[in-house]
Amino acid sequence: MINIQSRFLNVILGAICFFSLSTFSVYAQENAASEIQDSFKLERIAVVNIDEVLRDAKATERVRALLDEKREEFQNDFATREASLLQIEKDLQSKRTLLSEEAYRAEVAQFQNEVASIQKEIQFKRQAIDKAFQEAQDEIRALAAEIVAEIAGSQKLDVVINKSSALVFRQDLDITEAVITQLNERTKNARLEIQEE
Repeated sequence: MINIQSRFLNVILGAICFFSLSTFSVYAQENAASEIQDSFKLERIAVVNIDEVLRDAKATERVRALLDEKREEFQNDFATREASLLQIEKDLQSKRTLLSEEAYRAEVAQFQNEVASIQKEIQFKRQAIDKAFQEAQDEIRALAAEIVAEIAGSQKLDVVINKSSALVFRQDLDITEAVITQLNERTKNARLEIQEE
C-alpha cells in the first residue's frame, strides 16, 4: 500500500512539475512575443514629400540656372561653328567647277568629317550636361535623406514615410517644409560646378 501511495504521489508531483514547466514555457513564449511586438510598435510617425523637397530646394534652382547657363554657352558656341560650316559649304559649292573631281571629293570628305566631329561633340556635351544635372540631383537627394534621418533622430520618430506612399495622414505629421528649410540652409554657400569631361 505504501508502494502504491508512493507511486501515486510521484505521478502527482510529475504532473504538477509538467504543468508548471508547460505554463512557464507558455508564459516565456508570450513574454517573448510581447517583447517582439513592443519592438515593432510604431508610436511616432512623420511624412515627407521628397519630390517636393527636390523641386523646391534652392540648390536645385541654382543647379538648373547653372545648367541653363552652360546650355546657352554651348548653343552659342555651336551656332558660331554652324555658321562657319555653312560658309565652308557655300565656298565648297562655288569651287565645284574650279576643282578637279578628285580634289572636290577630297574637300567634301574633309567637310563631312568635320560635320560628323561637331555632331559627336554636340551629343557629348548634351550628355555631359544631363549627367551633371543627374549627379547634382543625386547629391541633393542624399543630403535631403540625411536631413530626414537627423530630424527623425531629434524628434524620436519611429518611421518617416514618403508622402507618395501615404494615402491619408494628418497634416501636422508632414516634415517636408522643415527638410526644405534645413536643406536650403546647408546648401546656401555650396559651390556648384559642372565637369565637362
